[in-house]
Amino acid sequence: MLKEINQRRIRYFHEVLARGTIRGAAEHLNVAASVITRQLRLLEEELAVTLFERRARGVVPTEAADVVLQYYRQCNASQEYMESCLQEMRGMQRGSIRIGVNEAYVPPLMDDVLNDFSQQYPRLNIHVEVLLTTEIMAQVIQDEMHIGLAYNPPENPDIHCYLRAKRPIRLLVRKGHPLINQQRKIVIADVMDYPLGLMSATSGVAQTIQLLEATEKIRLAPILTTNSVLVLQEFIRGGGLAFLAPAMTNPKILSGEVIALEIDHPILTAPEIHLFVRQGRPLSAAINQLLKQAETKLSLFN
Repeated sequence: MLKEINQRRIRYFHEVLARGTIRGAAEHLNVAASVITRQLRLLEEELAVTLFERRARGVVPTEAADVVLQYYRQCNASQEYMESCLQEMRGMQRGSIRIGVNEAYVPPLMDDVLNDFSQQYPRLNIHVEVLLTTEIMAQVIQDEMHIGLAYNPPENPDIHCYLRAKRPIRLLVRKGHPLINQQRKIVIADVMDYPLGLMSATSGVAQTIQLLEATEKIRLAPILTTNSVLVLQEFIRGGGLAFLAPAMTNPKILSGEVIALEIDHPILTAPEIHLFVRQGRPLSAAINQLLKQAETKLSLFN
């Protein structure tokens, strides 16, 4: 197996081939003819072939020289292609962006940012995958996703939070539910008297509820557990209760059919929504531009 080929020697070889003489190549490159002679000899030793027949009026390429010439041309073509691709990436005419997002945040992400962004940069490939919070974090850390948009992810040294906003958890109930007209503040114990739905354990909401249970030394008993906000919305409309951040639900539902009730507890008021990337990961121009647009346009953070 050949070692890595010295590219300077290949360039000298090409000049000799193009000029027909070592002296002509030396004059064109502004180096001593002896330097080119020595480098050609080293290249022939490196490749274990003879590249030129030395004659009185110059040099004549051998059959092996034709093979090396093809290699030289392919290298140049590959370099030109690489430079062209990088230029396109810098101009955001090429590349991909992979985003992991909680299901609930797909509508604002699409409406506020991605629809316009994809029209501005139609040659970029954008991949959006709906995942739970812990899955998004894992895939961002493992470089399977460039960007994560998730509810209440735990602090992690491998994650850099680009944007964050407070999004307290509320108790969502159907319009007309008895808890709406309760004269005193709602407490956690009140929830136990009604059918409860919860997000799956790997979601940001569920992890907050687990912390609440441990702090208050209680055990909630949901009759429905799901990884889908849509399922919980339908469960609420059917008369059940669910813990969610209001921003997770369809605004049309919140405007009439569903009421968000506040439970005065610091654990429920602390959660945040985060837009994040892996700590230390180099980001392409396209990803940086998308993050900037999210900062100004994404309603979840404004």
